[in-house]
Amino acid sequence: VFAVMWSIGALLELDLRERLENFMREKTGLDLPAYQEGSGDTIFEFMVDTDGAWRHWQELVEEFVYPHDSVPTYASILVPNVDNIRTDYLIHTISKQDRGVLLIGEQGTAKTVIIKGYLNKYDAELHLQKAFNFSSASTPGMFQRTIESYIDKRVGTTFGPPAGKKMTIFIDDINMPIINEWGDQITNEITRQTM
Repeated sequence: VFAVMWSIGALLELDLRERLENFMREKTGLDLPAYQEGSGDTIFEFMVDTDGAWRHWQELVEEFVYPHDSVPTYASILVPNVDNIRTDYLIHTISKQDRGVLLIGEQGTAKTVIIKGYLNKYDAELHLQKAFNFSSASTPGMFQRTIESYIDKRVGTTFGPPAGKKMTIFIDDINMPIINEWGDQITNEITRQTM
């Protein structure tokens, strides 16, 4: 059920998510989370914990404590709420399977801050992280040279991060490279090939 919610249902707008939930409740005998009518909750407000029980995302939201010993940069402040806790969990669920994650959404919805916060959880001794911001001036050659500067040549045509380490590359603003006369974003093509 959780996999259906976050594969098919993740792309849907809120009204269509409600229709998907109604379909699942009416046409299937699945074990869906129970909640009070009129609470505004849907099945998308719940996750499955390690015991297989439904838990409301709100239970996972920790209280925000502003650091007193330093002044954080404005762009690094992320006050925990249901949306960013849920997004962080879904990123972790996908990335622990060594899969690429594509996070989409409107401007100003904290996508970059959530991703950078997630990447900062990695042990820097074992897992490298690199960031590349696309722009309308980004070219396949620039992207390739940047990636190659982060990795080592191993044997033949095999490249990778330094021995014994993993590496995650974060590409911000992937929609920004210029579209050519055929309607292609060739910088995104080399990104696809790299993955």
